[in-house]
Amino acid sequence: MFSLHHSAFRRPAALLLWAAAACCACVKTQTLETPQELSLSAVASVSATETKANPELSGASLGTDNTYVIYASASATGQPSFMAGQLFRYSTSDARWHASPDPVYWPLQGVSLDFLALAMKPAAFAALAPAMPTAESATLTEWDTYQDQYDVMYSVKNGQSHTAGSTAPLPLVFKHSMAVVGFTAKSTVDAAVYTIKSLELNGLQFKGTLTVDNSSTQVQTVWEVPADAAHAGDKALSLTTPDFQVPFTSSATGVRCTDHMLVIPQPSRSVTLTYHVVNSIPDLTYTIHLPRIMWKEGRMYIYHLSFGPTEITVSSVSVTDWDGTPITDEETLFS
Repeated sequence: MFSLHHSAFRRPAALLLWAAAACCACVKTQTLETPQELSLSAVASVSATETKANPELSGASLGTDNTYVIYASASATGQPSFMAGQLFRYSTSDARWHASPDPVYWPLQGVSLDFLALAMKPAAFAALAPAMPTAESATLTEWDTYQDQYDVMYSVKNGQSHTAGSTAPLPLVFKHSMAVVGFTAKSTVDAAVYTIKSLELNGLQFKGTLTVDNSSTQVQTVWEVPADAAHAGDKALSLTTPDFQVPFTSSATGVRCTDHMLVIPQPSRSVTLTYHVVNSIPDLTYTIHLPRIMWKEGRMYIYHLSFGPTEITVSSVSVTDWDGTPITDEETLFS
C-alpha cells in the first residue's frame, strides 16, 4: 500500500493563469478506437456445393450443430502468428462462428490480415494434428483417408482489415480437399439374378500428406502420396446392404449399391467385382476399367453398372458437384 503526496507551490496569480492558458492551448482531442471481436461466417461457393459436412448430406450449409467446427490462422506483416489454429464454434444466437473459449479481436489501426481456415470434425483435428502456425500453409501429415473418412475443407481470405464501426463477420468460402466416388447397379435380365458380394477399387491412393499452400497469389492444394503398399492398394467400398441383389429396373442409372467414398484426387481406378449368379455354385470375379478421367476435389463421380447375360459394363457416369448439380466442364468421360 502506498499513497501519493501532492506538494503545494505558491505562485503569483498571474503566473498561474498563464500556465492554465498554456495547458488549454496544448490539449488535443483524441479518438480512441474500440477493439472489435473477430467472428466468422461460412458461405456457399458459386456452385453452392462446397460447404457440406460429408458426402451423405445435401444442401450448401457447413452445419450449425458444431459437428463441424472451424480452425483458423491469421498472419500480418510483423506478426506472422497473429492467430494460429484458433478454434471457432457456431453460435445460434447470432448465426456466426466465434472463437472458443475466449473471443479474439481485430488488430487496431487497419492492420491487414491474411486468413487460412480449415473446417472439420473436432475428432479429425485431433487425429490429423494439422500444422498451421501461420496463414501461409496448413499441412495434414500421413492422412489415411480410407481408415479416417474425414471431410476436410479449406478457405482462404487474404488482405482483410477491420473497418471502424463495423460488426460484420468475416465471410469464408470453403472448398473440399477430396473427391467422392460411388456406384449404382441394375440388371438387364431380371431381378434376383445377380448378387454383388464385394466391390474394390484397385491401386487406390489412400494415404498421404495434404498441404494447403497460401504462400503465392493463388491457393493450391497438394497431395503427396508415396508409391508403396502403405499408401496405395486395393480398397473395398461398403455395400449398401450385404450381398446386394441387383434389381431389374427401367431406371437409366440403376439403384445405389455402395456407400459414397471420399478419395484423394487422382486418376480413376479399375474396379473388381465379386458377384454371384443365381443357380451358379462358385462366386465370380470381374474387373472393369473405368473411363479414364481425373477424380478432382469437390466433385462426385457415380458409376452406373449394368449387369447383362454376357458382361458387366459401365453404362454411364454422373459427374456432379456435392449437391448433385451436373459438372459441364468435365473432360470426355469415355476416352
